[in-house]
Amino acid sequence: MTRPKKKWGQNFLRNRGAVERIVAAVEPQPGELIVEIGPGEGVLTEKLIAFPNEIVAIEIDPELAERLRTRFGSRVTVVHDDALDFPLPTRPWRAVGNLPYNVATPILRRVVASEHWRRAVFMLQKEVADRLVAAPSTEPYGFLTLFVQLYAKARTLMTLDPGSFHPPPKVRSAVVVLEPDKKPYASEELVDLISAAFRMRRKTLVNNLAGWRGLSRAEALELVAKDARAETLTLEQFAAICSAIDRDAPSRPAPTQTTDRG
Repeated sequence: MTRPKKKWGQNFLRNRGAVERIVAAVEPQPGELIVEIGPGEGVLTEKLIAFPNEIVAIEIDPELAERLRTRFGSRVTVVHDDALDFPLPTRPWRAVGNLPYNVATPILRRVVASEHWRRAVFMLQKEVADRLVAAPSTEPYGFLTLFVQLYAKARTLMTLDPGSFHPPPKVRSAVVVLEPDKKPYASEELVDLISAAFRMRRKTLVNNLAGWRGLSRAEALELVAKDARAETLTLEQFAAICSAIDRDAPSRPAPTQTTDRG
């Protein structure tokens, strides 16, 4: 049994039924690459090799990476790298993995915003998974919800208790299936607008948007109701606000960096 390393947030999946359902949900098509993120001990990998597709496994732990190379040989290309830095494929690919809780969100955002992905099946902290499928005016709804909606459709496949892992984490987990669904209005400006809107959740939307790209409070009041809050707006409504700002003030200054708080 592998001794988990806390610095990489390792919690190894032990629930064999969950393994079967995760692998079945990948559904790779002929010629597509399968990218497994964080293969760990290889419990998913040993099932994924039943597919005829090429498999690349990205493992940050050098000890585990070497064990995987020895175990699977030429059937799996094991890359010792950080999934936050690994160059994403330039051909159709599907992602699968048990994402470490401490880096799940940036990995998720990187995958769905990429060009060639076809599906992702990720094990996540349930709190993060809930944010991906949240509805407006609910507590989990926020920046991450809308960022993912901009590029994908998400659904929850199942939830798992801590006992499904070694060592048991302090939180519940969930498996989410994501499908590409990039909206035609997707843009860096819209992402930046949504980020600004959720910068301080306790503030009204007007207060959060005032000053964004030079937007005055009076101009913000023309776009949204005085007491409106970011968590009540849909993605389409944010897109409409962004479009109105572009139409009314095409020469606004370049965006300043904002902090994602959704």
